[in-house]
Amino acid sequence: MKQFILTQKKPVINPNIPIEADVISPDIFAKKSIEEIKKLIIWRGNRQLALEEIFSLSGEEHAGDSPAEIEILLTGELSKYKHIGEKMSEGKITIKSSIGMHLGSLMSGGKIVVEGDTHDFAGANMTGGEIHIQGNAGHYLGGSMRGNWRGMSGGKIKVDGNVLNECGIWMRKGIIEIAGSATMFLGMHLHRGTIIVHGDVIERAGAEMTGGEIIILGKLHKNLPSFEFKETIDELPIEGYGTIKGPFLVFVGDYAERKQGKMFLLKKKNEHLID
Repeated sequence: MKQFILTQKKPVINPNIPIEADVISPDIFAKKSIEEIKKLIIWRGNRQLALEEIFSLSGEEHAGDSPAEIEILLTGELSKYKHIGEKMSEGKITIKSSIGMHLGSLMSGGKIVVEGDTHDFAGANMTGGEIHIQGNAGHYLGGSMRGNWRGMSGGKIKVDGNVLNECGIWMRKGIIEIAGSATMFLGMHLHRGTIIVHGDVIERAGAEMTGGEIIILGKLHKNLPSFEFKETIDELPIEGYGTIKGPFLVFVGDYAERKQGKMFLLKKKNEHLID
C-alpha cells in the first residue's frame, strides 16, 4: 500500500473550534500527487486552511489511481477533527490519537483503526467497511445522523472500551461489538443487524426495536416492561461472527411496536430479570 503520514505541526490555538476534515480519505487522496494533497482544503470554523498548514505530510510522490492502495496515518492531538474518513469506499486510515465526531460516517468500505477514543456519531449511516476503536466511543455509534432515521446498514464496528447512549439507533444491518459496557438506549429502533456487548448495560436496551438481535454477556440492570421472556437456549449462532456459548435467556420485544426483535441475555448474569 502507498502510505501517507500526516503529523500535526502543533495544537490548534483555540481547541473549542472543531476542524472539518472530510478530505482526509483514501478516496480524496487517490489520483493526486503529494503536492496536490497538501493543498486540499479543510475548514476551521469559517476559515479555510490548506492541509499543509496543519499537518506535515510525507509519503509517495503520487497516490495512484485506486483508494484501495492507500493508507493514511494520522498523528497528533486530533480530538476536535471531524468527518475523517467520511464516505470512504476503500483503503485504510490509522489514527494514533483520539478523534472527533462523525468518524467514518457514510463509509461503504475500507478500514479505520483508532488508537484512542472517538466522539459522537462514529460510523453513522455506514453501509460497509470496518471501524476498530481501541478506546471508548461516544453517543450514537453506528446510528443515524441528524435528520435521518436510517442508521448503519452494513459493515462492522468493534470497540475495545465502552460506549455511551443510543448505540446502533435505527440500525438496519451489520455488526457492532462492544468489549466494554454501554449506557442507555442500546439498539433503540433497531430494525436488523446484531449488537454484542461483553460488559454491562444500564437500562432501556432495545427500546422500540422491531427486529435484529441484541446480545448482552454482562448484566442488564433493568429491562423494559414491554419485553417478554420466552425461553432459555444453550448457545447462539451469529451469522458472520460465530457461535457464542450460553446459556442465554431469550426476550422478545419491544411489544410497544408492531414488530419485535430479540434480546439474548447471559443467564448467569441476568436471572434477576425473570425472578
